[in-house]
Amino acid sequence: MPDKALRRLLCARYPHLGLVAALRRHPELRGEAVIVGGAPELRLPVLAASTAAAATGVCAGQPLRQAQQLCPQAAFVSIDDGDVERLRADVTTALGALSPAVEAGEEESCCDLSGSYAALPDEGRWAAAIARTLMETLDGELPAVGVGSTRFVARMAALASEPRHVRRVPSGAEAAFLAPLPLGMLPVDPAIGARLAALGLDCLGAVANLSPVELQRQFGAEGLVLYRHCRGEDEGGLTVDIGPRRAVERVILDGAVADLEVLRFAAHRCATDLGDQLRGRGLVAVAVAVVLELEEAPAVRVAAPPPLPAGNAAELWAAVLALLGELRPRAPVCALRLEVEMRAAAGRQADLWRGGDAQREQVLAAAARLQRRYGETALRRPHLAVDPGDLPERRFRWGTPVPHQPMAAPAAVPVPGRGPAAAGDPGGDLVARSSTQPAQKGKVPWSRPTGPRPPARGHPRPSPAVQTTQQLTFGRAHV
Repeated sequence: MPDKALRRLLCARYPHLGLVAALRRHPELRGEAVIVGGAPELRLPVLAASTAAAATGVCAGQPLRQAQQLCPQAAFVSIDDGDVERLRADVTTALGALSPAVEAGEEESCCDLSGSYAALPDEGRWAAAIARTLMETLDGELPAVGVGSTRFVARMAALASEPRHVRRVPSGAEAAFLAPLPLGMLPVDPAIGARLAALGLDCLGAVANLSPVELQRQFGAEGLVLYRHCRGEDEGGLTVDIGPRRAVERVILDGAVADLEVLRFAAHRCATDLGDQLRGRGLVAVAVAVVLELEEAPAVRVAAPPPLPAGNAAELWAAVLALLGELRPRAPVCALRLEVEMRAAAGRQADLWRGGDAQREQVLAAAARLQRRYGETALRRPHLAVDPGDLPERRFRWGTPVPHQPMAAPAAVPVPGRGPAAAGDPGGDLVARSSTQPAQKGKVPWSRPTGPRPPARGHPRPSPAVQTTQQLTFGRAHV
C-alpha cells in the first residue's frame, strides 16, 4: 500500500448492475420506467429503479407494492444473479486493464490511481479513461466519478458529482471539501443520523468540530469512525478479490463410448475453452479435475493440482493429459466434465522455460502491458559485456530501450539446434524495470521480428518509429 500522502483512489457510481442486466435482456424497455426486484405481488424490496421510475419517487429498499402505487405504469422485472456476476466480472476485467487494483460492486467500483500511467500521465485523464471504459462496459450508462486520497473522500466526491463529470479532491483539501456536505450523505445508521440532527448538526463540518471523546461517549466505536470520516482521515483501502473461482466445461458425447481417443478429443476441447478464459481474464488454474459420467454407474473423478499454475490452453492441457492417464472407466462414458479452480495471476513473472510463456505472442503481450503501464523506456535489452570481470553486475550492459511492437508482428523463425530462446535476440533477454516498482527477478525472452537484418557492428541503428497514443477524455474535470 502506498504512503497515505501519495495514495489516490477513484470511486465511480453507476446504475445497479441488476438494472443494466435487465435492460440487456429487454432492450425494448430502455428509456421506460423499470423496477428491478420481481413481481409486485411478492413481499420483496426494490433493488433498483430506472431514471423514469425514480422520478416518481421509487427508490431502492421500498416494498414492491408501494413502488407499484407510486409508478403503476412501470415494468417489473426479476434479477438474474448469473447475469449480474458475469457483468461484475466484465467490469473488473475492463477496469483491471487500467488500474493495478480494482474493487467492483453492484452500484459502485473503486480503483487505485496511485503512482503513474505512461499513456495517461495526468490524473484527470487517467480518471476520465477509466470512466469512459466503464461507460462502454455498461452499455452507455453514465457513471459519476470522484477522486480523493481516501476511500470515503472519493465516494463523497462521486456522490457530489454528476454523470459524465469527474470530481477531484486534491490531497490536503479533504476537510474543506467535506465540511459543507449535508449530513444525509453520511453512510451511518439512520438512528445515529437522527440523533445528530436532533443536536442541530446539519453538515459534516459541524460533526468534525465536535470532540472525538464526546462522539465516542454518545455512539461508541462508531463515533470515532464517524469523526475520522468527517475529517477525511479514514485509512480504508480496497478489498481486491483474489479468492479462488471455479469454472466448469462439460461435453456430452454422442452416445456412450469407451474409445479413449474420443475421450481425449473431448478433454482437449474443454481444456482449450477453459485455457482461453484463463488467458483472457488474467487468471491461473491452481487445481484441475476431470470427471467421467458413466452409463448406469457412478461418475469417476480424479483431481490434482498442476505442477505449475496453468495460465493458458497449452499448460492446462498438459495437466489434463496427466489426469487422463489415471482414469480407468468401468463402463461406457456418456459425458466428460473438466473443473478448474482459478486464482488471479497477480504479478507472475513470465518464465523462459514454461511452454506458454516462451511463446513469442506471450512475450509480446507481457512486454506490451508493461510499456502501456510504465512507458516505452520501461524495457531495456541487456547485452553481454566484452570483459565482465569478477563482479556479477558487470556481466551485462544495458542497451537502448526496446520499441513497442504490435501483436500482429510475424513470428520469428527458430534457429535449429538451439533451445527455447532460439527465436530470441542473441544479444540477451528482456528484463522489466520500472521507476515506481522494484526490478522484477527473472528474465523473459524477446524475439526479434522478421525483416531486414540490422547493420553491422559500428554502424548506427535506425531509430524506431515513434508511436503516439490517443488520449481518452470523459467530460470535464472539476477540482
